[in-house]
Amino acid sequence: MADTARRTLVWWFDFRTDWNSIEVCVNIRQANVGKNLWLRLKIEGNRALIMVSSRSVRRRWLFRGIYLVYVFLLGFLAFRGYIWWTYGVAPTDLSNRFDVSKLQYPELFQRGIIDSRVRPDEFQILLLGGSVAEQTGAVLQSRMVTTMGIPVCIHNAALSAHTTQDSLNKLTCLTERGAEFDLILIYHGINDVRMNCVAPEEFRNDYTHCAWYASFEKRKRDGSISATDSFRESLARMIGLGEPAADHVAFGAQIKTGPAFRDHLQQMLKLADNRHVPVVLMTFATHFVDDYSRDAFLAKKLGYADGQYGLPTEIWGESDNVRRGVAVHNDVIRQLAAERPESLFIDVQSELTGIENFTDVCHLSPVGIQKFADIVSAQLSGLLMPEVR
Repeated sequence: MADTARRTLVWWFDFRTDWNSIEVCVNIRQANVGKNLWLRLKIEGNRALIMVSSRSVRRRWLFRGIYLVYVFLLGFLAFRGYIWWTYGVAPTDLSNRFDVSKLQYPELFQRGIIDSRVRPDEFQILLLGGSVAEQTGAVLQSRMVTTMGIPVCIHNAALSAHTTQDSLNKLTCLTERGAEFDLILIYHGINDVRMNCVAPEEFRNDYTHCAWYASFEKRKRDGSISATDSFRESLARMIGLGEPAADHVAFGAQIKTGPAFRDHLQQMLKLADNRHVPVVLMTFATHFVDDYSRDAFLAKKLGYADGQYGLPTEIWGESDNVRRGVAVHNDVIRQLAAERPESLFIDVQSELTGIENFTDVCHLSPVGIQKFADIVSAQLSGLLMPEVR
């Protein structure tokens, strides 16, 4: 009997059934020998397999231990692969430390902006902003070369969806790493409006009520990432950089970003002042239509031109709230320019008008990009030429 319990007994027999597959497992405890008997019946089509086997308790626990180690190793390797792919942490670097600026703002490194240095044979300009600023960079550089008559390089650090907090983070990174510029252009106004779509008690001036900024601040402070951090971030209930959730849109009626917008600009101005780099403040141009609706916009019935972008206003919030938010931000820009006579100021909002210049409420058509470049280059030429020469 003992020898039989240690062997696996198998019987095959024909069995006709309409079932596709049935499997039954019965566990019988053998008290005298400290073993378990396993009876398994598996039916597939018209064939049945009966297996009887015994396994000691010690062997069962050994198997479970090996399985747990196997699962742990799989999870560990998966996590190492994840942080290598996402954060650039080498699989062999168990400290999990990484460069948060390189992760969050790769454009500074990929576009060579981090290596900018002042040169006597070329004028270096840093452009900060969102997608509108980003789409103007190449044309603006070409126009400034023509207008100013000297080599000009525009380092385009602007990127879609980025706010003044992003530009502050970028300028801080560039300053700390020794990047040099002859001039800084700042063109912001609409993306910060998106940050209003949160309950007043949750709003933060550094925008850490948004997951993008909360993540940056935590990673910058800690300098490393863990599986626990990744799990917590996945569960965090914070707003993102995209279109506001339906239950958050109404919060955008209260424009809370004015003081934050001002504080971010002031910090950028201070960083530039410490390096004796002039800054150009520019109001933000928009074109709202009175009979706006999302359906009419998507059906191209509002008169906007065609171009690279064409986004409904709801990307930033309810249309009227977006209009008021941009107005608040433009007022802040004008106030700062008035308080700082040494700063350069261009009122783009007043000069860039006409629906033919816009593909949506703020993005520019090819004609609008040319007009923007004309406005900025002409005014900068008059303001900078004596100094440049």
